[in-house]
Amino acid sequence: MGQLSTAEKAEVESYLEMHPSLRDELREIERSLELYAGSAAVKAPAHVKERILDTIRSDQSSHVATRVRSSGLWPALAAIFGLGVLLLGYLFYQKHQQSQQMQNEIIAIRDTCNTTTAQLTEEVNLYRQLTLPENKIVPFEPTPGYAQTDLYLHHNKATKKNFIQVRNLPGIAANQTFQLWSIKTDQAPAPLNVFDLPENGLVEVNYVEGTEVYAITIEPDGGSTTPTLQHLIGTVSVTGI
Repeated sequence: MGQLSTAEKAEVESYLEMHPSLRDELREIERSLELYAGSAAVKAPAHVKERILDTIRSDQSSHVATRVRSSGLWPALAAIFGLGVLLLGYLFYQKHQQSQQMQNEIIAIRDTCNTTTAQLTEEVNLYRQLTLPENKIVPFEPTPGYAQTDLYLHHNKATKKNFIQVRNLPGIAANQTFQLWSIKTDQAPAPLNVFDLPENGLVEVNYVEGTEVYAITIEPDGGSTTPTLQHLIGTVSVTGI
């Protein structure tokens, strides 16, 4: 909508280049906003239609009365007039139903637009955090047996935020999940987040002060209190960064 500063616009454009899926979301938002703008167009006052119809009815009644007096065909004309009224009522009913359906569709489009905007805003804010100068990107070291593991930890001591960027994870059963652990010297591993494969490839996880190593294991659904070491898929050291 042209409300960004030059710097903000350049930042968004860089995200769109890095992540093509965001451009698809942006096009969907633009399309929804166009539909919403069309739905909010100014309508003519309701009394205008009634005033026009009253004028038409008045003219028709005058002509009918003149013809009836001259021809004496009042019963036939009355029947025709009655059918016309019924037809007009039916047409107005159909128009009302169509208008109601259109209003429902507009509401649905508006809700979709709001939801999509919120999701896109959340993703942009997430990517903005990953580009902060203090953010450090450290790869996880896969363990033997899980060489296909391809993960990166985005670690920021200034904001105390951790994000895991998922590029590849081993397959797990429906009753299993991935779990993060915080490891410190002379302490038992502390259980942290449980997570599945994220849709956008990023998942925010706990930042624990003093952690030396973060590790990921495969655990039963819901997580565990102690790690299953035979299912340790990778570790990353954050000491000194």
